[in-house]
Amino acid sequence: MKGQASWMWFMFGATQLLVGSKVSPELEMLGMILNANGGGFLLVALYFLFKRDKLDKLNPNPRKSERTTLIRGEDGQIHEVPIATKDSKFTLVLNIIWFIMMIGGWTFL
Repeated sequence: MKGQASWMWFMFGATQLLVGSKVSPELEMLGMILNANGGGFLLVALYFLFKRDKLDKLNPNPRKSERTTLIRGEDGQIHEVPIATKDSKFTLVLNIIWFIMMIGGWTFL
């Protein structure tokens, strides 16, 4: 999960912090729980952002990205080749839309 899932945990945490800060005063306890839980999600996001992959016993060189595969080239050396994902641009667009909605929600609420 190194670096790849950190954005997901950040989104969960930021959403809970936003909802927790906007609840009505009658539900203050729920707001406190959501704020604490959102802060916990942000800590998990920081952990996964900086987490290092363990070295494999058979391959002492760490992989640079999770979305890669190791292929032996014609020269006999092992090369790291990125795996093409179909929905990577779609995911990027969804993340940008979510971020704009979060900033808009914090600004106008």
